[in-house]
This record gives sequence, structure tokens and C-alpha cells, in this order.
Amino acid sequence: MLGTQALAADPDWLRYAAAFAPLLAAVIAAWIAWRTLAQRRQADRRDQWWKRTQWAIDLAMDRDFSRAIVGLVALKHLAASDLCSDEDYEMLDKIGGAKIDALTLSEESAGREASKPQPTESRPAHQEAAAPRPRQQGTAAPPDAAARTTVIPVALESRGERVLATSAGMAKVLTEADRLVSFVASLRSGGRRPESGGTSNG
Repeated sequence: MLGTQALAADPDWLRYAAAFAPLLAAVIAAWIAWRTLAQRRQADRRDQWWKRTQWAIDLAMDRDFSRAIVGLVALKHLAASDLCSDEDYEMLDKIGGAKIDALTLSEESAGREASKPQPTESRPAHQEAAAPRPRQQGTAAPPDAAARTTVIPVALESRGERVLATSAGMAKVLTEADRLVSFVASLRSGGRRPESGGTSNG
């Protein structure tokens, strides 16, 4: 009671409050402006990240192996960004898995087609009568036979299995897709982002 009366009797605190009020208002206004600018900048960075991600997804799903490799490598780099959310991790995991599925399914189809008996063409009677000549030493095998026998084993760490690729390009795409899936899985399970430079992608 006496303290309140003393404050009321002493008008100095009113002068101090009146002097600091504009400064306090300026500090609050500056903080609000800074928060708005930071949120806008974060939204702009996120928008740029998503545009790059769309570009990389288009490349990753391309039928051309060299373009697909570039897209998958770019997606792995974008996954390391602090802008990547849990939903984005799930999407990138599905994209890598879909690429692996597309290539392994096409590989199985190609294998089934190759194992089918090839239709024999009817040859003229004089050719049927002729005995086949033995292949001389040093003669190369027909190109189709060589292509069928050339396979490259690819270990998929994300699935714990091994598949066969029919070309070096396909093997590289499978490897990069597997790396993307494994990398995203490690980020999701670890709960922290890798400490490396240049991962903001903003």
C-alpha cells in the first residue's frame, strides 16, 4: 500500500516508461519484421528445393540410363538437405524402389523372352541337306549370343538381394537407385542429418 502510494507520488517512473515505450515498440516491430522475412526466405528456399527435386525425379525416371543416373545422384544430394521433411523421405524412398522394380521387372521379362524357344525358319531343301560346318578357332560368336551371355551382378544392399543387369548402364542405375534408398533409410532411422557442407540446397 505504501509502495503503491510512493510510486504514485513519484512521477519519474512515468517519464522513464514514456521514454522507453518507443524503443520497446521499435524492438517488437523489428522482431516481427525479422520473423516474417525469415519465414518468407524459408518458403522460397523450400520452393527452390522442390523445383530441383521435380527436375531430378523426371531425370531419374527417364529410360536413358545416363540421364537416370544424373537424376538419382541429384535426388540423393537433395535428400541431405535440411529442407527435406519426413514425407519427402518417404517419397524419395518410393522413387528409388520404383526405379529398382522397373529395371528388375524388365530384366525378368527379358530373361523370360530369351528363354523362350525361338521359331525356326523354314529353309530350302538344299540348305537342310547340307551339314553344318564346324566353327573355326578364333571365329567370334554371333553378336546376339554374346549379348545374351553378358550379365553384370548387382548387389542391392537396401533389399539384401542380388540381381543381374544386362548392361553397364543398367547396373549403374540399379546401384544409384539402391544408394538412394539406403541413404534415405539411414536418414529416417538415424533421426539426424549428415554433417557435411553444402547440404542446404536453398
